[in-house]
Amino acid sequence: MEHNVAVVDGNRVQVPNDWWGDVLRTVSDGDRRMIVEDAAGNRFVLVSEARYRALEEAERGQAPSRPGVSLTAREQEILQMIADGCPGSVVAERLGLAPNTVAQHLASVRRKYGVRSSAAAAAVARQDGLIS
Repeated sequence: MEHNVAVVDGNRVQVPNDWWGDVLRTVSDGDRRMIVEDAAGNRFVLVSEARYRALEEAERGQAPSRPGVSLTAREQEILQMIADGCPGSVVAERLGLAPNTVAQHLASVRRKYGVRSSAAAAAVARQDGLIS
């Protein structure tokens, strides 16, 4: 089994190639960054999409657009439940909503934050103090 080396919180660890799905999910779920070093010694930094966008905006001399993001009470409630590990179908059942309604609220939140996953949106909302 081939391995690559990753630097996590300052520690060098070998990451088997078949673990990369988990590694990428961990990075995309929050503001954790990971430095990856391949067998040839090339180094790469993995960051969440939200963090990458903020870095791009800062590089262009703009303030990140995130501070202007506001979520409705229902969006916050649904996103909190998703962040707590509830699948969308469970959220819908507990709140007495149609599953499609929950999906639409989550799509709205993802659009507002400019991210592709609800987990990434939850991580950014947590950083912004909108969910716990």
